[in-house]
Amino acid sequence: MGRHNLTYIILFAFRTSVCLPLFFVPIHLRAIGFTGWQIGFLMGIDALMSLLLTLPIGVSNDFLTSRKLIFVSFSVLAPTFALISIASGYMVFLIAFTIMGVCFGLSQVSLKALVFKTTEKNNRGKRLALISSSEHAGIAIGSLAGGLLLMTLSFAAVFQITALLFVAVTPLTLMLSKTTTEVFKPTAYKRELFRRDVLYFSIVTFLFTYHWGAEKTVYALFLKESLGFSTLDIGVFMGVTIGALALSSLLFGRLLDLNLTTMKKLITMGVLLSAGGHLLLALSTTMTQAYVFRIIHELGDSSFMVFFYVMTAMLFKKSRIGGGSGFIAQVSIIATFIGAFTSGALLEHYRPRIPMIAASVFSFCALYFVNKLCNCVEDRAPVRTEITSE
Repeated sequence: MGRHNLTYIILFAFRTSVCLPLFFVPIHLRAIGFTGWQIGFLMGIDALMSLLLTLPIGVSNDFLTSRKLIFVSFSVLAPTFALISIASGYMVFLIAFTIMGVCFGLSQVSLKALVFKTTEKNNRGKRLALISSSEHAGIAIGSLAGGLLLMTLSFAAVFQITALLFVAVTPLTLMLSKTTTEVFKPTAYKRELFRRDVLYFSIVTFLFTYHWGAEKTVYALFLKESLGFSTLDIGVFMGVTIGALALSSLLFGRLLDLNLTTMKKLITMGVLLSAGGHLLLALSTTMTQAYVFRIIHELGDSSFMVFFYVMTAMLFKKSRIGGGSGFIAQVSIIATFIGAFTSGALLEHYRPRIPMIAASVFSFCALYFVNKLCNCVEDRAPVRTEITSE
């Protein structure tokens, strides 16, 4: 097995394990008596903790090997999920979700930094699209399996299964590629992070990824309370629709490699499909409508994710891409936390449809800055080539 492939397999296993219970957690929290505010904060606290540490984690991937950081995070996640399986009080959940936030950030940033650092320019679209495909295939399988397991098992049992999966996968992380390391002065990162194209990229990322936080808080509740989905229905729905994202990511990456589309067309299409599909889903009244509109949304998310990874690789020098990708990931985490928290607040007063509609508006707003970003990148093309060369 090639080490490149092992990275994608471990990323797939990570997302599968996490997503067995993830989307169903708000249902569990509401069932044990937590309020909308409490649910929103718990679903956003992992993003908040990642926010505090993601940039340092990204930078640490430039002077520590990524596989060591991945090993540490997986080693901590196993007992954390075991703790959640026996938790009932709010403070215990708060502590556990805080730890998960740190480890989720460490795992995701380090796995993706490892791919960035070991990917050459040839077939970059395909290789970076595999990040999105592996990750979202794991989300699809995990969501589907979680729904099936919860038909017959308790939430406690599913959390315990997740813990055991991390125990099984952790030793494999020691077989990942060893990345080169180098220590840089802070000014080296400052020059890259405060460029105009990076700032526009950050704004687009923030406006688009706000809806991720909204989904964490209200998505499963919307399907259950507004459309009458059962737990199994939710699992199948998420598995099928996210599966569409995973498969289409490979297509979009290939289109870039073959020069059959441009970055500007890719991201513009992505925002329109994602925001439009999300809005239509929020307005849907039947299961059939929900499937159609959610698949449209996922195709948009897929297009955005391929753009996101390729643009990250274009904007930052490979030796410092740990810090660069960590910075962009931190922006998305800020947006996710704000999306989760504000959606929880809206959930206190409105049905789940309203927070979802609000999230789609944020995504549409990204279009204005997409145009500025793409124009800026085109203007800086000669400079960017110099910056990203080794």
